[in-house]
Amino acid sequence: MFRKRVKYIIDPISLSLKTVEKSGKYLTKKILSGLGISVLVGVVLALTFFHFIDSPQESRINREINNYRLRLEVLNSKADKLYFILNTLQSKDDRTYRTIFAMNPLSEDERNPGIGGADDLYSNFDIVEGGAFLKDILSKLDLINRRIIIQSDSYNKLSLIIRDKEKMLAAIPSIMPVDRNRIKFSSGFGWRRNPFSHSGSQFHPGIDMAGKVGTPIYATGDGVVIDPFSAMTGYGIVIVIDHGYGFQTLYAHLSKKLVKPGDVVKRGQVIGLLGNTGPSTGPHLHYEVIRNGQKVNPINYIYSGFSNEEYQQLIKEAEESDKILS
Repeated sequence: MFRKRVKYIIDPISLSLKTVEKSGKYLTKKILSGLGISVLVGVVLALTFFHFIDSPQESRINREINNYRLRLEVLNSKADKLYFILNTLQSKDDRTYRTIFAMNPLSEDERNPGIGGADDLYSNFDIVEGGAFLKDILSKLDLINRRIIIQSDSYNKLSLIIRDKEKMLAAIPSIMPVDRNRIKFSSGFGWRRNPFSHSGSQFHPGIDMAGKVGTPIYATGDGVVIDPFSAMTGYGIVIVIDHGYGFQTLYAHLSKKLVKPGDVVKRGQVIGLLGNTGPSTGPHLHYEVIRNGQKVNPINYIYSGFSNEEYQQLIKEAEESDKILS
């Protein structure tokens, strides 16, 4: 009697032997089904593993991205600090420097000029991850760059004004034309008694300072010696200096001139010697200040080298002196 041959198969899940009891078609499906589950589980495990563990290349890329992001944050912080400093400089420019030199502050439009097509300039960053942050930094840096250029131009203009103001301050006739200790006021500016007719009065367009012949006479401001181009009747030997900025000074009744027309002189430079030339009742210097063609009181411009008390005393002496020597 023959036994029925029993067939065995290996169960792919349990790895144990199983008897074949079903048809071949069923067994094939069983095997494939078991293998499919095993493969699926393996794939899922592999995907899970690679999801949480980057490849070396991905790790390097992530590190570079984080590094660039950190650099951008540092750059943005520095841009903010620079913007703050720039605003401080602009505030001082408008409120201090320009005020001192009587210049109008720059308007907001002048301080913050726009850029044509700015939106198109940064449009490429809209498609980049994190592009909005990069776009903000670049636009900020562009604005800072433009404002620095404007501020630099403003400082250049201020520098020119300052240099011009220095020249003007040096040109203004602001010192005594003769040593204060070597003269005495004899006549001030304004209406005074006529020294020759002794009757009536005449307008005296300067101040007279009596002293010894040969006493040094100083230029009261920087300027150029000019030829008066008109008769200087009643002035004797005379020097006229054009200081620019609308100022001229006149020094009359000198005994000697030490400069000639065309000479450039500096404040405090000796230009002549006190004398008694021309119509004069005694050795003295007649000194005038002309501003914009009008003769003004010279005492109002003699303020350098004196304290307030000394200057007030100077004014008092000039006003009380009414003896015209020329």
